[in-house]
Amino acid sequence: MTLAIARLYWKRVWRGKMVWISALLLLVPLGLSLVSPRRSDAADRFSFVFEMTVRSLVLLVPVLHLAPAIGEEADGKTYTYLWSRPVSRAAVLWGKLLVVLPLAAVAAGLVLVVAFAIIGADPAWLVRAELGAAAGVVGASAFALGVGALFPRHPLVVTLAWVCFAEQILPAVKAVQNLSIVYQAATIADMPRPMLRAGDDPTSAAVAIAVLSAIWLSVAVWRVRSMEFGTAEG
Repeated sequence: MTLAIARLYWKRVWRGKMVWISALLLLVPLGLSLVSPRRSDAADRFSFVFEMTVRSLVLLVPVLHLAPAIGEEADGKTYTYLWSRPVSRAAVLWGKLLVVLPLAAVAAGLVLVVAFAIIGADPAWLVRAELGAAAGVVGASAFALGVGALFPRHPLVVTLAWVCFAEQILPAVKAVQNLSIVYQAATIADMPRPMLRAGDDPTSAAVAIAVLSAIWLSVAVWRVRSMEFGTAEG
């Protein structure tokens, strides 16, 4: 059933408007790789492009597609069809995650490859950047599903507020920076010229991303199973 929902959502993604917004987000880091100051060395430029990739593409694409995962079913009244069949409610989450997570990870990876080709840098930087971006996509996808399930009526308002404000501040605040997807992704990437104060242990950051993702996915599953559609909360 998860695969069936994934196939349906795959078609919905390519027919919807969000795919065009996602395509525009691809241009942000690519444009920065072209216009970043030539006087800076390759390390500075590639590190800057990586951070902007995480802050824009890696965070926003999963949020835009996955935060409304439950809300759009309620708005379209399609939940009445889904729940009247022997379908696990969690399958709706897994099916959509199965579509968006690989697409977002591949998009971020391709952007970094192109930026690497434009800027020119140590190949080891690209490998670390790809790992950091992939981890960021996983964390952002889980976060989007969790918060979207908690606030099905206004999922994008809540998730975008967090991404646009909290995620820009948390990495610089030592007491709470471990809650930041940007911070953990930057720590895993271990760029030669960190543009933010990333940690020193990529392995711990990978564990932190896994734990945060597990928590948010658990919240999403619990919420969707307990939600009463057609009532004030749904």
